[in-house]
Amino acid sequence: MRPPLRLSALLASLASPLLVAAFAAPATGELFAGRIDERNFERRAVRGPDAIGGVGDWALSNGTLCAVVSDPSHEGELSVTGGSLVDLGHCGRDDDQFVVFEQLLDLSIRRTVPMAAVRAEATPGAARLVARGGADGLRLETVYEVDERRPRVLVIRSRLERVADGERLFGFGLAFGNVYTLRPFSLAPLDPNASRGFRHRAFLGRGRRAVIRAAHPAEWVVMVGENLQEPGIAYGVRLSESRGHRGDDTHTLPRMVLVDDSATIGATFTRPFWWGDSGSLSFAKLLQTRWMNLGTGDALEVGAEIWLGARADVASVTDHIFADEPELRGRVDDPSVRLHLDRVGADGGEDSPFTQVRPHADGRFSLRAPAGAYRLRVVDPTGRVRILPVSLPSGGLELEPISVTDTARVALPRGNPMRLVFVGVDGTRDPRFRDDGLGFALDGELALGRSAAVRDVVLGGTAGDPERVALAPGSYRVLATRGPEYEVTESYLQLGPGTRAELKLAPPTRALETPGWIAADFHVHGPASPDTGVPGDLRLASYRASGAEVLISTDHDVVSDYGPRVAELGWTRELATLRGLEVTSEVWTDVAPRSIGHANAFPMPLRPRRHRGGAVPNEGRRWRDVIRDLRAIDGERVIQLNHPRFDDDRDHPRAFFRHLGRSDPFDPTRPLAEPPNAALLEADPDSGLRDLDFDAMELLNGDAFDAYRRLREDWFALLRQGVVVWGTANSDSHHLSTVVATPRNYVPIADDRPSRLDVGAFVAAIRAGRSYGTTGPLLDVALGNTRSGELFQGNHGTLRVSVRAAPWVPISELRVQVNGEPSVRGPITAGGVVELPLHFEADAFVTVEVEGETSEVYSALLDGDYRPLAFSNPIFVDADGDGRWQSPGLGP
Repeated sequence: MRPPLRLSALLASLASPLLVAAFAAPATGELFAGRIDERNFERRAVRGPDAIGGVGDWALSNGTLCAVVSDPSHEGELSVTGGSLVDLGHCGRDDDQFVVFEQLLDLSIRRTVPMAAVRAEATPGAARLVARGGADGLRLETVYEVDERRPRVLVIRSRLERVADGERLFGFGLAFGNVYTLRPFSLAPLDPNASRGFRHRAFLGRGRRAVIRAAHPAEWVVMVGENLQEPGIAYGVRLSESRGHRGDDTHTLPRMVLVDDSATIGATFTRPFWWGDSGSLSFAKLLQTRWMNLGTGDALEVGAEIWLGARADVASVTDHIFADEPELRGRVDDPSVRLHLDRVGADGGEDSPFTQVRPHADGRFSLRAPAGAYRLRVVDPTGRVRILPVSLPSGGLELEPISVTDTARVALPRGNPMRLVFVGVDGTRDPRFRDDGLGFALDGELALGRSAAVRDVVLGGTAGDPERVALAPGSYRVLATRGPEYEVTESYLQLGPGTRAELKLAPPTRALETPGWIAADFHVHGPASPDTGVPGDLRLASYRASGAEVLISTDHDVVSDYGPRVAELGWTRELATLRGLEVTSEVWTDVAPRSIGHANAFPMPLRPRRHRGGAVPNEGRRWRDVIRDLRAIDGERVIQLNHPRFDDDRDHPRAFFRHLGRSDPFDPTRPLAEPPNAALLEADPDSGLRDLDFDAMELLNGDAFDAYRRLREDWFALLRQGVVVWGTANSDSHHLSTVVATPRNYVPIADDRPSRLDVGAFVAAIRAGRSYGTTGPLLDVALGNTRSGELFQGNHGTLRVSVRAAPWVPISELRVQVNGEPSVRGPITAGGVVELPLHFEADAFVTVEVEGETSEVYSALLDGDYRPLAFSNPIFVDADGDGRWQSPGLGP
């Protein structure tokens, strides 16, 4: 390991001539820094799936690179104010996949500096935006600059100065969000053994030991854009400087990089370590941070550069870093192959990752690297790896053509929407379709996260569907489905090396009709969500293949609209769309300790020229204030609390019932009027709204059945105390690894044709509690003639429950709850009807569940912890005949 000063000197020597030359290009004459307004919006706003900037934000461009810094009046991902970089891409290319840039005090996502102002500046050959802010005795100035010499480089320089007393500060971090969709590759040209490539250590939320393991001395992190998005992009982040100032003394500060699947953080400490090198972290060095501080009058300066690559691979950036090095060229007979170049370890040591390249459509590829010994890893679309030794001479090298012809190819059916599930049989492993081939891993395990490779293929029934898939030789069972209203068809494939075959199977036919009901998923994510990489057409195709009929776009803090594209595809007859929004609070403040969680609101107006499409602000606010703003927008809408408890973490900071009581977690065994629950009843003095005044809560989110059991008790506790909210079931589908529209909601509506959707009637039915949630069973419940959400009058009546299901959805048990307590439990089968006499001593509410054991086919179609389940919303009982429902209370 190198001492800090030597490392800094080496970085500086590497930077100057090489980096200036690498992205040098003729001047474009397009330098611009200024505010976006109505007149220049079309010219200055950045485009792409993750672009959120709008009128009032600040644009920066040199004609090749276009960026947007949000206005401080907006909010950031981790801050109650904007003033940070939010959009970055190639001008005119619609390729922005940049997620977030935030600056962290003490390297904590809970400590950011509020920004107060942004100004634009220009000098000959350069343009810049300067953001200024401060808090807790600190003043922060961040400069974003582009020039004409290096048109694909954005320079970031931050100066943090202590101007008054405040909380002790030991570190400062430049944080770039990966958020599951950008794949980070760390590279250390000065010390190849420190390069981790796509293999990292998880650290966020994992404690000090994880932070120590994650920290390493990479000079570069290349964040590779989503494999499915075109045009592709990559962001090369270079940590360029780190200096401290104390009086007249200037000194180099230790820095390191932490990378996992959600963030890349360039960490700088406020003074040099007293002992130990600066390139890594240890408990001894972490202990030293207890005595570090930025004193009054002290300042630190840190910098970074972001280099744009025009493909979704590492080489689109590293080719410019190593522009003067020899070129390795070749051709592969399958352009979906991904190639990784690893430097051979010295003296038999472990190889170190150097770069990775994605072939062009014709199979050609090239990359640049210093002359030396390498190994080229060829990852084919089935995930199999072939390794080729490469000795790269100083004059470059053209490789012999690379063939992956032993891969089998299967032509897919055309013209019908469906979801095809491929299952390996007779010892053949399941396929891994849409694997990005990067091998991204955390803590030694593949960490595909929400971009996980899948074993299914979705077909929208259009010319844009994939024509064929690649499979490893072996035996496969293929099942075709369109969701719970359809049959399942199947076929078998026996594939040898290089086989060319056609998949022959009939499209699924309808098993069940649902007149008077329309199927909807209230929680769907597309490319506008920062943590979602599914392209828009593929998301629409997946939804059409699911057989659901109303798609509500609920992207994180941005309003998006699928309607125009659905019309272009000609799908309006069977697919209605609504614009929605997932309000996504992350910031912890005194007003909203541990944030206020996530919630969906729909329908929402789209204001395409506004920041985030006109999404309402939510950071540092109480839920009642956000609810007020949502209600103030013209028209009626549903406000749904999302995933109020997480099944895998009772302390999850975004889980409503874990923290929104503003003190301790919500306790369903205690009255609402008592602590810690009482804060939920606090009414705003002006609007009269409470944090509890939403319409619905998501009881079932994807396959989170453990959370469903707990949330049902929360729900019953609210209903027992007269807080009427309705239960929903949604997929929360971000990527193809989550099946869209499973679970789903069925909403009663007179005209159930999607092309004739009466949005007002649809919203009214949900807000009246008429819908039910399901992962397959179709449910019909009535007490006498009274249905869910309605008031039954009388002290006795007959509960009638009927359930239908496609043959592949097993149903075996009926459960009836009265006031949230078990009342009846018995058998029921698909097609069955059960009538139960019920008697009520006092006002009550009745809910129903049906459930079944998973079958082999059901599990194959829904890979995960899904179970066949449907639940109703409550029927209210006016037993005493006074014309109103009196909640039963929690009881003794």
